[in-house]
Amino acid sequence: MYLQLHRLTIHLESEDTAVNQMWQWLFSGWLVDEPAQVDIRLQMNLVDELPPLPPSPPLFTDSRPLPDDIGVLSVYAAGPDEVWLHFDDGALVQASLAAMASQPTIRGVVIPSALTYGRLEDITFTSLASALRRRAYYLVHAFAAAKDGRAILIVGASGSGKTTSGLSLLLGGWQLLANDILLLESRDDGLYALPTPGGVSIRPATFDLLPALKEWLIIRSSGSSVAVSMQQLTRGQWAEPARVATIWLPQIEAARPCSQLQPANRAITFVRLLEESADRWDETALTAHVNVMEQLSQQTAVYHLRLGQDVAHLPELIEGVDKISTFA
Repeated sequence: MYLQLHRLTIHLESEDTAVNQMWQWLFSGWLVDEPAQVDIRLQMNLVDELPPLPPSPPLFTDSRPLPDDIGVLSVYAAGPDEVWLHFDDGALVQASLAAMASQPTIRGVVIPSALTYGRLEDITFTSLASALRRRAYYLVHAFAAAKDGRAILIVGASGSGKTTSGLSLLLGGWQLLANDILLLESRDDGLYALPTPGGVSIRPATFDLLPALKEWLIIRSSGSSVAVSMQQLTRGQWAEPARVATIWLPQIEAARPCSQLQPANRAITFVRLLEESADRWDETALTAHVNVMEQLSQQTAVYHLRLGQDVAHLPELIEGVDKISTFA
């Protein structure tokens, strides 16, 4: 199948029905017929168990757990300008760190435990990340929404209230750009957030805070987590690429009755963006990536978002913040 990711066409190849079905769900609305040209190939097949890891120690080990404490990523040398990406919860991918090739092929395997929408989504984009950077697309973990040509990024770890806050914006008339994995592109007048496909898991607590969400998604019950594709969430009406104007750093404060925005330090924001985006093992592209994140922290108004019980009223909170109406 072929994924049209803005100006890039990515050939997603698998011999396994389960992998293909998950990709079709994740990238619904973004798949196209066979094109005249392919820019990147990603081959991913299903195996019962991963092959042995290289005997040498890893070049890099991420010390931070992945979302929901699933595991960490380790990176091993696989040859000149080649690395193995080992996802502890069930994938091994060989990726190139060489200068931009005409049509790179990324090859990997996954085990059944990794075939949930969230894990395969992260494995797919992390596997593509080095090739995307060499084509001037940069990834950051953030919820992103747009209105009136301006984008807001909500940047935070799993459990910080990032998705709940973002869904509140959608209910308030904002349009979706991305749930967790967002593409950034530099243009003449600054960095733009690009609509990026994927999925979203909505927890029961989110439905409690945002009762209108059940009607929005046309579901009857929310007693358990609900997984929806981004195409379903947007009903096919994605936001247009938008210049990033504001960054929120959310933090849940359950005892707080009213949410509050407080100006954040740009240096802290820059560090947080690096934590949520930089692949330190990709040293060749690291300087360019750091420069993009620094530019992002400088062009935006940045805020701590102290989340209270009134999450449904976040769109109104935005309207009351003067800085939201002007670029930093």
